[in-house]
Amino acid sequence: TRKAAGRRPMAFLLEDTTCLDFTHHDRCEGLGPICHKARMRGLHQHNVLAVDPVTRRPLGLLYQRNHRRTPRAAGSHGNRAGRRALPREERESYWWIEAIRAVGTPPAGARWVHVGDRGEDLFGVYDEARRQGVDWLIRASQDRCVETRGGAGRLFAYARSLPSRAQRTITVRRKPSGALEDVMLCVAGGPVTLLPSRGEAEYRGCEPVRCWVVRVWEPSPPKGVEPLEWLLCTSLPCGTRKDLLFVAEGYAFRWMIEEFHKCEKTGCQVEMRRLEHVDRLEPLIALLSVLAIGLLQLKFVAREHPEAPARSLFDPSMIEAMARYLNQPAAKLTVGQFWGGIGRLGGHPGRKGDGPVGWLRAWRGWQSFQLILLGADLYRTEKRKRCG
Repeated sequence: TRKAAGRRPMAFLLEDTTCLDFTHHDRCEGLGPICHKARMRGLHQHNVLAVDPVTRRPLGLLYQRNHRRTPRAAGSHGNRAGRRALPREERESYWWIEAIRAVGTPPAGARWVHVGDRGEDLFGVYDEARRQGVDWLIRASQDRCVETRGGAGRLFAYARSLPSRAQRTITVRRKPSGALEDVMLCVAGGPVTLLPSRGEAEYRGCEPVRCWVVRVWEPSPPKGVEPLEWLLCTSLPCGTRKDLLFVAEGYAFRWMIEEFHKCEKTGCQVEMRRLEHVDRLEPLIALLSVLAIGLLQLKFVAREHPEAPARSLFDPSMIEAMARYLNQPAAKLTVGQFWGGIGRLGGHPGRKGDGPVGWLRAWRGWQSFQLILLGADLYRTEKRKRCG
């Protein structure tokens, strides 16, 4: 993955934490609490997924670590002073900094952009990214003290005072059962200097961080509906309309890591594994994560480029087996047909009104396909000439 990300002029590194719930696996040792209720046990998995922003294709995992949260006293979650009294390396906010440090500096000629949600909006993250020579694109959650061309102020007020310089349209579903609708959004941006937090002793002496703040918002929401709004901090240039739209659309890549988590849990069923110690569980989780990346790549290529030849992703033996299963010529088999075959093996009817292949059926189909490949390999082995 590092080589693939380093060969491209730019790669987006999507960073996020997800909970792996093993509460009902009573015999597994080495787990920790995963919420404020002590009875829920599991792991907090921190991932960095590399994505090519040009082809919109996931490249693979650059980093993964499973954290075990230590039990905390009731009511301590909202105690900011208590959290800051802990050494920096023992705080959960340090997970983001640790991941950026582990990924490190990109090779010459490459530009890596760490993309994160509001959980990554930490001054330590910006400082570490600056030290590692990488860029960032992070959704803001802290109304920080900032310096602007007009003097000192607050981040949110400054961002909301910027005039619109571009527009883009997105398709959203405001409610889970609601209809899809097209929404026109305005985009604005301006340079800003983030000041180090005075409440955190580790960063009081740090240099301020110069970057851009980008606001994406819905100017005319329907009556009674909360308007859409994103406030983004980024080190990427935003001086032109094209740059602003690239940043606004680039943050949308973050949802790809949510798809990875769905594939890992629903498809590969990581949380259903029943090994009896975390030391045994983690290698299996790592292996299933790599398989989840393969399925994620196949799904996105099948969706974005269904007519791409299957030989661009798979070796000849896999193409031949799937072509025979689908009764299609192997030389003309496409990625879209291959993905449809995986869904069909998993129980997806594939009719027009059946919708896309879900992760559970994709995983079942992939497992069935592995059995087909095994049978084909055994058949070829039997047909080989034996000596002696």
